[in-house]
Amino acid sequence: MSEDPGPIPVYRRVRALLEERLTAGLYDNGRPLPSTRFLAQELGVSRNTVTAAYDELIALGVIESRPRIGLFAAAPLAAQSSPQPGPAASTAVDWSTILRVRQSPELTRTLGYPDAFDYPYPFISSQPELRSFPVRAWMRALNDAMSGPHLRYSIRDSVDEDDPLLVESLCSEVLPARGISATPDHVLITSGAQQGLSLVTDVLLGPDKVIGVENPGYLDAMHIFARSGAKLLPMPVDSHGAAIDQAEHFDAAYLTPSHHHPTNVTLSLQRRNLLLQLLAQRNGFAIEDDYDSEFRFRGRPTPSLKSLDTAGRVIYLGSFTKFLSAGLRIGFVVAEPEVIDALRAERHHRTKHLPGQIQRALGLFIQSGEYHKVLRAQRRRLKQNWATITTATVRHLPADEIATFPPGGMCIWYRGPNWLNAEDVARRAHQKGILVADGSRYYLPGTEQPNYLRLGFGSIPHDAIEPGIALLGELIRESRAATQG
Repeated sequence: MSEDPGPIPVYRRVRALLEERLTAGLYDNGRPLPSTRFLAQELGVSRNTVTAAYDELIALGVIESRPRIGLFAAAPLAAQSSPQPGPAASTAVDWSTILRVRQSPELTRTLGYPDAFDYPYPFISSQPELRSFPVRAWMRALNDAMSGPHLRYSIRDSVDEDDPLLVESLCSEVLPARGISATPDHVLITSGAQQGLSLVTDVLLGPDKVIGVENPGYLDAMHIFARSGAKLLPMPVDSHGAAIDQAEHFDAAYLTPSHHHPTNVTLSLQRRNLLLQLLAQRNGFAIEDDYDSEFRFRGRPTPSLKSLDTAGRVIYLGSFTKFLSAGLRIGFVVAEPEVIDALRAERHHRTKHLPGQIQRALGLFIQSGEYHKVLRAQRRRLKQNWATITTATVRHLPADEIATFPPGGMCIWYRGPNWLNAEDVARRAHQKGILVADGSRYYLPGTEQPNYLRLGFGSIPHDAIEPGIALLGELIRESRAATQG
């Protein structure tokens, strides 16, 4: 054996040779291995090389050194390499026996379209309309967040604290418009409203609780509640919002009162007051998801449910995802300080806090006035889109009665003729580059209504609305013809 350098170290090749001899049983029956001097001469290598090979085999327990006697095989390698009883190390893991999957198989899943920009007619609201995003203003806020006194807040490990500038901006610039008076100890920053919803559920709900939910309603919320073991109590929705007066006993209620998800109606003042009365009688609480509250196109925005709450029973969830960018994933919870403390402790063991630079940048963005500027521009854009989509829907889509649409939000709830199969239409539309949501997906199992479509107008360019709705109308009629044929 030569000591010329190669891809495998020489001592490793010596070790491999010894392993072959051991496997063949050459040193069984108490026969000692050759000395380092003898083996070095036999192979034409240095004694150090042989010693290194022996040292590895000793460390692996393949051979053992007996003082003043020599080196011996510790156990037959042939036996070690033979199949042994029991599971082998290479056996694939059966994860189905290990995973704790908390799913609600009876509920459908929320549809998402990360590739929505590739479709000519995205009638959804989950993606931003690219041309309306304030790129320059946001980049300026991001840059400012990484300089001067702001840098420390952008890059620090804040443990479980939130950015004080962002929290103060919320309390002074954002919440007052919703009729909410809050101090920093009432606020928690979250990764979108959905993380806030998950935190609230884990802290306040469980198998011993009944929570009233709007039906139809927000699918992700239903899944989160179901995963906690809480019982879901459906509350039907009419033109005045959730029919709270028809609901049975519940310990908590989840509502989207400003613009109901998905029908877009507003919860009436009478029902809001009734809800607060029931919660006081039952020592319960409400989760207010202030969905699309910023966008009302006639009159002033409806005050939040939280603004009527004098007992601290309403937990308010908000976010910046709809009017600014879903990708930023910034939301917030407003609640009593003891609730916020519990939520903060729960968040600490999950994500600790949101990225510091994003928090600081958003705080600067709000304080600079860009927040209100963008909000006004988005209202103008969405008001125009709403006017166009409602007119186009009446003109091109069949209906059994004249449709009316609440003036706000980012979606409309289209009720088709009784013969409409919305699931089939949504599938056909997808094949033609039109993204729409089958309305039956928003109902609890067993209560579905098959003739509704949810049409978003927040993501689609204005010029694509009319032709997209016209094409959708053609597909609906084709779907009926195919069904009758």
